[in-house]
Amino acid sequence: MRGWLATPVAFTRMQNEAVVRLLGSEFADDATVLRGLGALRAELAGVTAWLDRAEALEAGVPHRSRAAAAQPAAGPADRRCARGLAGEVEAELGGS
Repeated sequence: MRGWLATPVAFTRMQNEAVVRLLGSEFADDATVLRGLGALRAELAGVTAWLDRAEALEAGVPHRSRAAAAQPAAGPADRRCARGLAGEVEAELGGS
């Protein structure tokens, strides 16, 4: 573990399937692509609920408080990014 912790950290890779769907949208009509994006919205709601529960449990693991305090915005920022990209793709395809 110590060896791995000492290795250089690379920029976090971000994959966004909504953008890939937009790039491939020439192979299907917009309504089909938008239906596929609907699942992302539902999944984001579930992820948000899960992260909210995890945040509520943080007080029960005080030995992790330093790590938890160092990354409080990561989860919300990732969710905002995913929602924003999904919204942009939907807007481009005329879904919102």
